[in-house]
Amino acid sequence: MVSTSTYHIHITYFPSRGRCESVLLILADSGMQFEYKEVPLVKWVEMKKTGQVTPAMFPYGVVPVLRVTDKSSEQRSEFLLGETSAILSYLEEILTPPGATLNKDLPLQTRVRIQMIKEASLFFTNRVWQLSAEKDTQTPPSRDKIWKAITVRYLRNTEAALRELQKEMKVVPAETGQLTALHATVAASITFITQVFPSAKRGLTPGGDFPLCGQLWMAVMTRPRVVAYWKEHMIAEKAWTFSEYATAEWIASEAAKYDSPSLLAKL
Repeated sequence: MVSTSTYHIHITYFPSRGRCESVLLILADSGMQFEYKEVPLVKWVEMKKTGQVTPAMFPYGVVPVLRVTDKSSEQRSEFLLGETSAILSYLEEILTPPGATLNKDLPLQTRVRIQMIKEASLFFTNRVWQLSAEKDTQTPPSRDKIWKAITVRYLRNTEAALRELQKEMKVVPAETGQLTALHATVAASITFITQVFPSAKRGLTPGGDFPLCGQLWMAVMTRPRVVAYWKEHMIAEKAWTFSEYATAEWIASEAAKYDSPSLLAKL
């Protein structure tokens, strides 16, 4: 585990939740001090036009970008990393408490099952967020298609994958345990799902269709440091992407009009 007195953690992303939600979950829960810089889309476009978005500063020309500075080094060497999945893997390992089992030390089949769930969760959210550019995404019939063809499929498969993984390890984080990339990506996905489809919460309860998903989600989102960070920085009020149809207000208004208790009737 890195020392906060030795390393400086810096994250750059847009003023939205999107691909950085799971990264913030891990960092907020760790208790480590970190800096989070938001770059407005207008500024980002300008930075790209003026040649400021280079591989040396923004790997693959995207955000989020993680910068880790070693303050103990005379050269204050800086490590840069792009892509959410890679950032999560890095943070998970450096934040693991001494003596705890690292992901890389788990059996191969366990590791790749964890990776499968993590990648599927990131793919699910990215896929739906890309659709948010369209105004009618959250209105029928598009809304119904997203629920049945994309969201239910994700929930079913994640529930099944978590059940298999639970035969090998504990999948719901303990109150004092470390949050992992698995926990963060699944929790971020389900947070988004429950905002777009509030009635889906019933399926996440004991006796519902996706109880293990629900247990994991609640265990993550009720952790004291996560709750405190989300409240202080008003994360729940932020848009998921820079689309005007992905703001918290728009999602809530569409859900109020179209969400139905019959959502889980025929899965």
